[in-house]
Amino acid sequence: MGIREERFVDCLYEKYEGRIAIGVGYAQDMMEIFPFVMEDEDGRALGIAALATLSTEELNSVHIFHLSVFRSGRGDGTKLLNILCLKADQLNVKLSLSPVPSPNGEAGLPDTTQLIDWYKKYGFTGDSLLCRLPQTVETDV
Repeated sequence: MGIREERFVDCLYEKYEGRIAIGVGYAQDMMEIFPFVMEDEDGRALGIAALATLSTEELNSVHIFHLSVFRSGRGDGTKLLNILCLKADQLNVKLSLSPVPSPNGEAGLPDTTQLIDWYKKYGFTGDSLLCRLPQTVETDV
């Protein structure tokens, strides 16, 4: 696995110290993956994310195993994904995910097709495994 991908995962798990004590999957080394609580710049909890490196013959990426907000309809999902995409761009890391809805009992939550369409707005491509290549980050000279 690439150093950039490991650095990306480590950076986010170090920045967001809050953990949710529910495993959402297993990384390739069979370590259980736990979500962390993501916050905005004011320290307001937005939702949770769970990440791990993913390495195959075709792809080295940071895989998003879980991404969800605490309260829907407020733009918090957009904020979460923007944070992840910006950090991926800064570290030149590919992101991957499988767009599976996480029902929580609320009516009107997106289905798989709507999730795919939403992720595509952020540069993800594909069908069942979505991938996003890093974008060029402009820096001040």
